[in-house]
Amino acid sequence: MDENDAWYRVFMDGRWRLEDLYTFPHTFSQCYSFIYCLDSKLEPRDRERIDEAFAGYPWKGGYSYVNIYTVLHYQVPQHFRPVLKAISYASPGWLDILLNPDVAIQVAKSVGILASSGLAAVKAYSAATKYIAQIPVERKRARLEKMRLSQAEQRAFFAICDDLARFLGFKNVKQLHERTGDPEVTSKLLLAHYRRIDRLLEFSKDGKARLPEEVTANQPLQRTGRKPPRR
Repeated sequence: MDENDAWYRVFMDGRWRLEDLYTFPHTFSQCYSFIYCLDSKLEPRDRERIDEAFAGYPWKGGYSYVNIYTVLHYQVPQHFRPVLKAISYASPGWLDILLNPDVAIQVAKSVGILASSGLAAVKAYSAATKYIAQIPVERKRARLEKMRLSQAEQRAFFAICDDLARFLGFKNVKQLHERTGDPEVTSKLLLAHYRRIDRLLEFSKDGKARLPEEVTANQPLQRTGRKPPRR
């Protein structure tokens, strides 16, 4: 099967609120773009554009993260960006999305790994956010906007990244370190990814959505005739 014309089915159940019909696809799309560009074997449109964003963004608040997800979205080749194919709201229903199915399955596996990690993942996330919150306090105390991390702080950030990557099933943490050039930035990116995967997990816990982790006879990836646009 040509992956250019495949779609992925999310199973829907339970009672969805109107805002869920925005939140779930938007969050799924962000997770998909993050994995496509940073943790898959597929090539984004322009790796240098992503690296420029890593180097140039201040990473002081939510504004930078909103923008980095926009950058990642546009670095997914157009014919692989998630597009709604069909939706059936019933009990059960489904949401069919045109995309690269391998990346969609990787998103589903990330949700499954986080779900199975339980309290250990929650504790790791809490410890990471607490530690990162201390860094600006120390910089302000030293009257420095950017303070060089000590070796102990660098080791702490590397450990944070390894923990988060394990609980998210994120494989390319070493390469992400090399691209950001800063374990603090890497940890903040993984924390942002954690929050979005956790949001998808909440849909699963509430019984609203089920993301298959493999192709089965009951949930085939169908051909659509969708082709990449001509260059």
